[in-house]
Amino acid sequence: MKAHPPLLGALLALAPLTVLAAEEVTGPDADSSAPMRVATVDGSEPVITSEFFNKLTLQTGYGPQDSQVGRDRESFYSLRYEPSFAWYSPEKRWARWMVYGRLWLNYDSSQSSNLANESTNNNAREQPEGWYAELRELYVKRNLIGDDPRFSLSFGRQRFADDYGIWWDDSLESVRFDYQDTFSDAFVALGQKFHNYNTDVNSLAASEERTLYLMGQYAYRWNPNNQVGVRLMQENDRSDHDVDDRYDFKGWRYGLFFKGDNLPLATDYHLELAALDGKMDNTAGNGVTSTGHASKGWAALGEVGKRFETLPWTPRLALRGGLTDKPDDDNDGFRLNPIQSDRFTRQGSYSTRLTSAFVALDLRNLSYYGFALETRPTARSALDLRVTQLNLRDEGGALPIRMAADARARRQSELNTGLHGKGDNVGQMIDLNYYWKMFPVALDGKRLDVNTLVNASYLNAGSALDSGDDYQLSVGVVISY
Repeated sequence: MKAHPPLLGALLALAPLTVLAAEEVTGPDADSSAPMRVATVDGSEPVITSEFFNKLTLQTGYGPQDSQVGRDRESFYSLRYEPSFAWYSPEKRWARWMVYGRLWLNYDSSQSSNLANESTNNNAREQPEGWYAELRELYVKRNLIGDDPRFSLSFGRQRFADDYGIWWDDSLESVRFDYQDTFSDAFVALGQKFHNYNTDVNSLAASEERTLYLMGQYAYRWNPNNQVGVRLMQENDRSDHDVDDRYDFKGWRYGLFFKGDNLPLATDYHLELAALDGKMDNTAGNGVTSTGHASKGWAALGEVGKRFETLPWTPRLALRGGLTDKPDDDNDGFRLNPIQSDRFTRQGSYSTRLTSAFVALDLRNLSYYGFALETRPTARSALDLRVTQLNLRDEGGALPIRMAADARARRQSELNTGLHGKGDNVGQMIDLNYYWKMFPVALDGKRLDVNTLVNASYLNAGSALDSGDDYQLSVGVVISY
């Protein structure tokens, strides 16, 4: 890649602050990184045997320490350079072999809300601060199995992701078999984490050790605008019983999803249904472990929307909601595992959480509902407002949001002694986002993209949350080439 100091310098000058993650997927499958394929002199397409991609993410903001409700507020910022490469044999158009790698070179001032971090669900995971590097992906992929373009097999550290992170949103060492047809696609994978491959915090959190995952999905598109699918995960936690890893789950997760876009009357929808069924081992704070507890639960979430194409700014109004079961006890009920998250990471758009860019949900003992108003002031910008009501299914159960450990412990102590007030109202989330994307610039047969996201999130605390109101402000920029 040739250097373009004046242009890149000007772009960096426009980005003294920074962005929450946009367009999560990088590499050969990312829209923002797809080569332009400039024709050669004789009119033929160029032969591509390797590609190198660059992504620079800058983020700053002000909010509670470690993005935990109830903590003291502080300023935070992060800088990430994310290089990635792909090698093809014999060439990209009909590659039988591909090697792909992706690296993080980071500086984080604190652990506060870095939505560019995949799988932000695991609070027990130690987040590095300051300078560090991490290998996020490195895998080998064999395409054209049996000379059939529908089948491929990959092996190594690779990322699993979808529109909603409640199934998978992380990178782990795995073997994966993919099937891709015109109207259907599927995959099955077997994987386990062994290390973080991080220069600062390489060892896994206790909750991530020795857990084997069997994952699978089948999706069918019965017409151009509608898709239905089934997902399955077998989770086998073989880690030692540890007070730092209180819950060890062995069992199944299964579910369905339905989604449709560009439907009649400019409507769309997305529905996710998930359930778990297995056994839970529980290690109390005194180190005593009880085993074999029945653990069952379910969750349903989604949204339905309509865009008004004839109105100024073409607004889209969406009704959004989610509901989990009401747990019978501490071992029961739906919950996310360490490779899942509450992030919404649709490719080609900006990333945020299910209800806001600030408050992280655990999808346990929770119901939420609200609306979103999404507008397009210009062809390449968006101004969106989301308002969401959060409630507990069980007033005496755990809070489903990420908050300071001391505040959570204080609430539980008050509940045990009958001092905590009644109420299932966690509060209202108000989330305002402005997103802008530059018209891409062609450079050396590739595409330079710049996008910006400004976010303001406010939590109006309800009766179930005695930590008071809270807020977070953030701004960022992503440069991809």
